[in-house]
Amino acid sequence: MLLFVFLYVGFWLIWDSHASGKEEVRPGTAITVSESVSFVPASGWSLEREAITPGQRSTVTSGPNTFTVSAATWMGSLGEQTSREKKLLQAGGKVHLYGNDQSFHTANGLTGVKFSYFTSGVEGIVWIAYDPGAKTVVTLNGQSASGALPAAMGPFQEMVDSVRTEAGN
Repeated sequence: MLLFVFLYVGFWLIWDSHASGKEEVRPGTAITVSESVSFVPASGWSLEREAITPGQRSTVTSGPNTFTVSAATWMGSLGEQTSREKKLLQAGGKVHLYGNDQSFHTANGLTGVKFSYFTSGVEGIVWIAYDPGAKTVVTLNGQSASGALPAAMGPFQEMVDSVRTEAGN
């Protein structure tokens, strides 16, 4: 009976890894999001093939955590894009924003604003940066199941720090 349980569970784990659209990413591999934006997933994270929009968005996952990098042409200001992103989040449902906007800066030259949000069963952080040289806005969204965000902060920050833009190479 125990052997049957192991085989049954093993089958579904293998099936999920092949059928779910997840693709393991070798450590240190850069994911190209657009012509001017790329990032390196944290070790052990998988690329979600269904969540890729070529030239615009890529998503990686690890357990209950999701990290999405989006790039788009933008001619406005960082403040305008931040307001727009907040409105989009709130339009999608019962999203509550923490009043904790903070600026951030990475060694790769990515500078912008980050804020946190929560909804039923999900917590997240959004980093928004504008690269005027590439006329590109980069939006990073780290989401976790409720209560899992503190454990995901290390990998999220590692991936934020890995983002490269045309200007920051």
